[in-house]
Formats: sequence, C-alpha cells, structure tokens
Amino acid sequence: MKKKLEHKPLIVLVFLCMAVFGLIDNLKGTLLPSIRLEFGVDYSAIGTMLFAASLGYLLASLVSGIAADRLGKKTILMFGFVLLIGATALFYVAKSFPVTVLLLLMISTGFGCVEVAVNSLGAQIFVTNAAVMMNMTHLFYGLGSSISPKYAGTMLARSLPWNYIYTITLAILIPGLIYMAFLRFPKTPEEESNNKMPAAQMLKNKKVWLIVATLGFCTVAELGMANWLVNFLQEVRGMGVEQSSSYMTFFFAAFMLGRLVGGYIAEKIGYIRIIMYFAIISMVLFVSGMFLDNSFAFLFSCIGFFVSIMFPTMMSVIMKEFPNGTSSIMGFAISAAGGINMIVNWIIGKTNDLLDVNYGFMSIAAYMLLIVVFIIPLRKMLTFDKSPDPVLADELHHGLTESEKAGL
Repeated sequence: MKKKLEHKPLIVLVFLCMAVFGLIDNLKGTLLPSIRLEFGVDYSAIGTMLFAASLGYLLASLVSGIAADRLGKKTILMFGFVLLIGATALFYVAKSFPVTVLLLLMISTGFGCVEVAVNSLGAQIFVTNAAVMMNMTHLFYGLGSSISPKYAGTMLARSLPWNYIYTITLAILIPGLIYMAFLRFPKTPEEESNNKMPAAQMLKNKKVWLIVATLGFCTVAELGMANWLVNFLQEVRGMGVEQSSSYMTFFFAAFMLGRLVGGYIAEKIGYIRIIMYFAIISMVLFVSGMFLDNSFAFLFSCIGFFVSIMFPTMMSVIMKEFPNGTSSIMGFAISAAGGINMIVNWIIGKTNDLLDVNYGFMSIAAYMLLIVVFIIPLRKMLTFDKSPDPVLADELHHGLTESEKAGL
C-alpha cells in the first residue's frame, strides 16, 4: 500500500509531462503561417525548420536513453524541462528565422529527453495494468495536443505575437519543474535489463526493415497532418486562423479518442489488419477531403482517430514478434522512423515551393498508401496476427511479462 501511495505523485508527473509534450510540441503546426509571414521565408525553409526540430528529438532520444542509465531518469527529465524553459523564455525575443529554428531544435531536444525518461519511469511505476496505464499516458499526449491548436488560434485571433504564445507556456513548465524536483524517483532494478539483439543480426533482418518503413510512414501520416493541415486550410481553402485551428483541435480530439479505444479494437480485429484497414480509411478520408468543398473539411479531422492507433500498435507488433531483443529493435525502429518523418516533412516543404501548397499537402495521401505497401509483405513474414484471433488477443493482453507490457 505504501508503494502505491508513493507512486501516485509520480503517476501525476507522467501524465503532466505527456500533456505538456502534446501542448507545446503541436503549437508549430498552427503557427507555421505566422512564422512564414513574419520572416518572409519559403516553404523549403519551413521544411528545414521541421527537419531541425525532428533531428533534435531524434538525437535526444538516442543519447538520453544511455544517459538515463548512468545519471538517472530524474536528472534527464529535469534537464529536458530546463531546455524547454530556456527555449520558451527566449522565444520572447526571437527576431530572426535562424534563431527560431535553433529554439525549436532546443524544444524538440528537451522533449526527446522528456519522452525517454517518462516512458522509462512508467515502466517502473505501472506495476499493475501496465498496458492500460501506458495507453492512458499517451492519452494525455492527445489531450495536450487537442488543446494546443485552439490555444494558439485563440491567441493569434487576439493579435498576440506568435512567439509570445510559446513564452506563455512557462506558466506550466516552471511549476512542473518545481514539482518534479521534490519527488523521489524509484531506483532502477538490476534485473530490468532486456535481452539485446546484435546490431548485425538486426540489420540483416528483412522484417525489421519492413517494420521500420511501416512505422516511419505511420509517423508521417500522424505528424504530417499535425504540421501542415492548418497551413493548407489557410493558404488553399482561405480559412481564418480560428476556423482552421478549430479543425486541428478536432483532429487531436479524434486522435485522443482513438488512443482511448483503439487498443481494444486492435485486439479484436488483429494488429496488422487494423493498421492496414485504418491506413486505407485515412487515405480515403484524406482524398475525399481534398476533392470536396470546405463543408467537408471535418473529414481531415476524422483522420486523427485512425492514425492515433498506428504507432502504439506497431510497438505491440515488435513486442510480440521479437520477445528477445525487444528493446534493441524498438530503439532502432523508433529512431529510423523518426528519420523517415524528418526527411518526408522536408520533402513536403520543398513540394509546396516547387509545385504549390495544394500538391504538397496532397502528397501526404501517397505516404499513407506506402503504409499499406510495406505492411502487406510484412504481414506475410510475421509469425503471429494472421487473423483476428480472440484467444491470441487474450494471450497478448494477459500473457506478457510486466516489462514487456510496460513497453506498450
């Protein structure tokens, strides 16, 4: 009982961190038009900015995992918050595009540290119902994400400078840092090490590369919408700030709902099937939204429900297919998928300049199609999930070790 009581403040911290992550990380999608207008940069430059933001997150994810083992999760988490506080405070005086890119790089680096520390902490404190609690953790990311565009849109509509919108978030970052400073984090148990797969063996495995490709384009489907939807609605569809940001808010509300119920749907239908079906549905909704008028713009928002399930479900695929070497493959897949997302968002920016914003945004449909292209051969290679099997679903839900469940 004492252990549970000690963990309650840490559970609050985990949920708080993920909500803050969703809130601040998704501001840039709503603020892209304002940033481009103020500095007079083209879409290629905006693509480079998003590339830099993804790079910071990617590098931090790789390094902070190793650093957390040596310095402790609390140190890494607090360092991540210090970076966030420094960057958001400096946004107040950001007067050039290169400085803006640098500050977004700092923010994404901070969030890379935060996510690694939070997921590692969750693996320790979610002793019972680990899968449910980890899904709840990502639900709070969706909550923060759904608030983000509405908050940014409302502030812009009140003529508040876009960079001040970042600085105002100090009101939650500073109390968050103070709160975690007084918490005692559990020590990492010696037996927590997972079996590792040799790098050479992993890189020769075709299934691993198909997982990387699928996960990468799942990430593109999610973050491509988050980064470019508001810009498309304003530049091509002629919507105002509040209306376009409202559609982004609805996107993340649907995303949050998907994270809440998607896991149960995946267990009933089958992990690979649900990703394939949801990718096809996302693509149909996307293309329909492109060819129909503004009264059907809600179709873009509905996509949030279907893309929300893809990333956590692919994590479950890795856990089930590779019971040995789970951590190694997860780490490699997440990093490589982040690299795919980083490059594709840069390409979308280039496409906006070379063709126009309509074609740049439309290209996201092609990346959704690639999910299906890669997941079909992957399904043939997997040793599980050939059909929606209630027995398998029950085994997957109840038969995993606690450390495996925590990875969900």
